[in-house]
Amino acid sequence: MAQLCYGSLIGTGNSLSKVSKLDFSELNMKKSNYDEKPLWDLPCFEEKLARILNSRQKRILASNGTVTAAVLVPLFAKDGRRHVLLTKRSELVEHHRGEISFPGGKLDPTDPNLLYCALRETAEEIGLGPEHVRIIGELDDFYTVATNFRVVPFVGTIPHPYEFVPSIREIAGLISVPLDVFFDPGYRSETTRIFRGEPVEIISYDWEGHNIWGATARILKHFAELIEEWQLDHEEESKAPCV
Repeated sequence: MAQLCYGSLIGTGNSLSKVSKLDFSELNMKKSNYDEKPLWDLPCFEEKLARILNSRQKRILASNGTVTAAVLVPLFAKDGRRHVLLTKRSELVEHHRGEISFPGGKLDPTDPNLLYCALRETAEEIGLGPEHVRIIGELDDFYTVATNFRVVPFVGTIPHPYEFVPSIREIAGLISVPLDVFFDPGYRSETTRIFRGEPVEIISYDWEGHNIWGATARILKHFAELIEEWQLDHEEESKAPCV
């Protein structure tokens, strides 16, 4: 049985996605005006999240010249707080050795669709059965720069506790991170670096002395932004009690 590791993250590798930067100064000002329980800590969070994800048009990136991969963004509730489950990749895999990532992997020619790929790879990597995942919706596609992947993320909920069986060859450990981390700008930094002669924006999260960056950080930032934008546009509804 694999145990979840709380408070222990190791930085991701140099995979970067191409997304635009948004200005949330207005959001931060509004959030400071009230102290309601955050949406992601409400009992009906999954119901509201399904509405958020399924009422928008996701961005689909071209796969030309890239390797297509599908991943699962696994959410679960523990002690009244939502967490996201991440994996620490082993040093034996071909790509992203030792990095923090979502469970998932490359699209196989035998996979009937991308969701099947995400669930199959998740089962192979951490022993989470597809029948134990409730898919809520999709996030935007992301590119990585250094490894030339197109990553397609699916958001789903999983049981807790759960007896994971991580692949010895692929997975070095499982890590649980409270969702609050990705909604708090105090954990996040943004900078620009030159990669192959071009400026590239790098998003990173510093949490408990560890650095989370790369495609994993960008996907999580995108996820948080979707929820925060919805709260701005539906302020009264977001504060309504669960029924």
